[in-house]
Amino acid sequence: MSDRNAPRPEDKATKEDKATKVSRPSPEDRARAAWEDRHASLALDRDRWMRATFASLGLAAVAIGFGIWAAFSSEYVPYVVTIDALNRPAAALAPREVTDWDDAVVRHEIGEFVRDWRSVSSDARAMEGRLRRIQYLLEPGSAANRKVIEWARDPDTSPVGIARTHTVDVAIVAVNLLGGRSWLVEWTEIRRALGTGRAGEVRRFQGTFVLGRRAVRDAAVLLRNPLGMVVEDFDIVRKA
Repeated sequence: MSDRNAPRPEDKATKEDKATKVSRPSPEDRARAAWEDRHASLALDRDRWMRATFASLGLAAVAIGFGIWAAFSSEYVPYVVTIDALNRPAAALAPREVTDWDDAVVRHEIGEFVRDWRSVSSDARAMEGRLRRIQYLLEPGSAANRKVIEWARDPDTSPVGIARTHTVDVAIVAVNLLGGRSWLVEWTEIRRALGTGRAGEVRRFQGTFVLGRRAVRDAAVLLRNPLGMVVEDFDIVRKA
């Protein structure tokens, strides 16, 4: 009597073929696995670079914010370094007055005052900066300050009006001490037409400037005029 439940050789072969098919990936599966392996690594690299980029941008934003905060919160305190009896440097914070002026320093300051005052530029911002600088050498209410205001308002000498058609170049010729607090300054002015740059005649001027001192209590003024030097009065004469 034969065993009907015994497996037949055909059944064994069929099961082995099915197992082989299950364990062996198809070409589509291999292609999909290769594609995912390659592009998944690229996606991971992309995510890493994105995180690094955002972290760098965050650090840059923090650094810029700190720089802006430091710029607005910083305060500059000017000081003068002196030498004591033992030749050691000593800082004198917030000086109120400098008692000794070297002649070379005075010549430089007066020369800069005349150049900033009389020069005319086509650059409105540069000219405004020069006119602002001379205010640190003028005492409000003084004769020199009133004369500068009148000069600026006169249509013939107003730098704003002249700047529409010409520029003015100023060259200092000499700065000499007359005596006491009076200094004699000689300079030339050349007007040049805008557009063509054609130079006009050379104008020669001579001015007597009376200097004074003032106690500097404003840190902003002290930073730009640490000597406390002011022009109290002046008289200008055109020589040619």
